[in-house]
Amino acid sequence: MRVLDVGSGSGYLVACLAEMVGEEGRVVGIEHIKELADQSVKNLNKSHSDKLKKGNIEIVCGDGRMGYPKEAPYDAIHIGAAAEPKVIDVLTSQLAENGKLIGPFNVSDVENSPQEFRSYRRLSNDQFECKTLMGVRYVPLTAEDKQRSF
Repeated sequence: MRVLDVGSGSGYLVACLAEMVGEEGRVVGIEHIKELADQSVKNLNKSHSDKLKKGNIEIVCGDGRMGYPKEAPYDAIHIGAAAEPKVIDVLTSQLAENGKLIGPFNVSDVENSPQEFRSYRRLSNDQFECKTLMGVRYVPLTAEDKQRSF
């Protein structure tokens, strides 16, 4: 199983996902703030250094709104901050067949629009199933410069 964690922050969820996918799985965490990505590696080295060395876990610094096509396709993608609607196509294109994308999404491109926690599943090459699970309120999935200006 191959999993992508978008907005991996401190690496906590990456560690949880690595435990879930087991020895044959791979989890990639992508974080756009370099200091957080570096701290994530330090945190993971404390309890999951073996998984880092074996390549079961990788932390990359980059714009998670673009996913991480280098390792696609993914069986699962998690988003840890509210994504704009345009991100849906980018991330669902990186799903394997029957793969799932889950996370918070802005309902529209309007700033401070309502948000929904959704699940997308790839049924075939060009067909997806979307389920709205609940209304939520998350911080936005943004560019690095915008996040640093908060």
